[in-house]
Parts: sequence; C-alpha cells; structure tokens
Amino acid sequence: MKKEMKRYFLVEYYGNDRVTTVNTKEELDQVLNEVKKYNNRKNSKFMIGNIKVTPRFGEYHIVAHLYRKYTPKMTISELDNLTSSYNEQEIIDLFKEKSLMKEDYKPDINIAYFETKDKDENGNREYEKGIKYIPVLYKDDLKYMDKKYIYNCLFFHASTLDYDFFREMANSFSLTHFVSDEVSNLLDAVDKCENQNGDLNNLFIKATRLYDKYILEYEKDESIARDNKGRYIVSHRRQRDMGFFVKNYNIRESKRRNPYMYNITLPPSPYTVEENGQIKLILK
Repeated sequence: MKKEMKRYFLVEYYGNDRVTTVNTKEELDQVLNEVKKYNNRKNSKFMIGNIKVTPRFGEYHIVAHLYRKYTPKMTISELDNLTSSYNEQEIIDLFKEKSLMKEDYKPDINIAYFETKDKDENGNREYEKGIKYIPVLYKDDLKYMDKKYIYNCLFFHASTLDYDFFREMANSFSLTHFVSDEVSNLLDAVDKCENQNGDLNNLFIKATRLYDKYILEYEKDESIARDNKGRYIVSHRRQRDMGFFVKNYNIRESKRRNPYMYNITLPPSPYTVEENGQIKLILK
C-alpha cells in the first residue's frame, strides 16, 4: 500500500464565530500567523478554520470558526479504522467528555484538515483559510468500501433507468483529469440509453470502468502505482470518496455530508460557552 502523506483530525464544529477587526496589513498577517501556530500545536484542544478576511474602510474584518479536536493528527486509514468500529451514536458517546455540545443536541462531527490559499485563480492575494470536510466512515458504511457492493449499486441504477444517477456520478468526478475519458464515455452511454434505446449493460460497464480507474493510486508521472508484486494499488481515500457518492445520492441535500463541499460556512449550533485562553488571545 502506498504511504499516506496527508494527516487529518476528527473534529466537532463548535459553532461560535470569532470576530475581530485590525487596522493594518501587518496586524492581519500577525493574526493569521498566530492562528497557524495555534493550529499546529500538538497540545491545542481546538482548531480555528473558515477564516474570512474582508477589507473594509481601510480596516480588515476577520471572521473565524472554532472546532474541537477529538483526535491528534492521523492518516485517513487510521481514522477509518477507529470510527468504522462504531456507529454514529457510539462515536458521540466515545468522545462525550470532549464534546462542547449542549445536552439533547447531536454534535456535528467530521474528519477534517485545514487548507490555506494565498492566491486566487487570478494570482491576487487571498486571505481565506478553510476547513476541508470528509465524512466519517461508520461501521454501517463499510459496505461502500466493497467493490462488489458498489458494482451491485451501479447495476441497480442501470436496471432501473436512473440516468440522473450516472449523470451526477460523471459530473462529480469530471474534474479528475485521469478519468476524463471514462467520464465522457459514461455520459455518452447515458445519452444513448435515454434517447437512442442504447444498451443498458453498456451503461453499467462504462460506470464500472470509471469506478475502477478512479479508485486507483497514481505515481507523480500519472502512471498507475503498483505494489512489489506488480498489482495495482487502490487509493483508500478515492475509494471512500466514490463510496460516499453512492451513499449520498439518495440522501436529501440538506442532510448530505459531501466530501466535495469544501470551505463552506456552517450555520451556528447550540453549544455551551466554553473558551480557551489561547483563542481569546488570537481573536480578541
């Protein structure tokens, strides 16, 4: 298995905005650097993310969101090994002492890491720092990591003429350039089945080819990674992304925890008022 480089946290969204205003670019950079240092501390109980800076009337208005860390930095496989032994309620109970949620409310628990973007697409300076969400893999979700189960799901959607499923599947992974041919072939098969009485089995085959190619691990030169026996290596992260697409398809949008919805602003949640002195110092 290829070594996993990225590290993630299991976090609970605290929900309280931290707002402050500074007068100069130097003060802004100081605040952002303090946030970065705090987030990188091993013993910090919280993380600060979804930082939005708005220049206004010669000042910089800063809004940030707070997250309670449940775990230290771990690989996605390590976190999945932990959470997939429990259902959602059991995870809530497991970390109950760390939770800041009021009684009778369910905490918003996610796997996350924080991204920093220094420049936008046009090369201009950008101050936004956001949290990247990945849904938690609970024990009831393990079937979505099984290739045979996904094949059965793809066959079901083909046999029930669910063309919207395959269009959404193609669109969801269309930005991954190494499966661009498979995305085009799948959309072509959808069109032929829907409008030209095409072969539904071909639709199923095109969808499985997209799945099979997407979940593989790739080298820096974009060749398919192989183990020491010459076998293709499956990417745990991409396998779970595709699995969660299948899971999320029939979930109402308002309830969906989508691994592709990055840097979103979350609504406030009913949390207890409990703060850390370090955070007060950063965002006064």
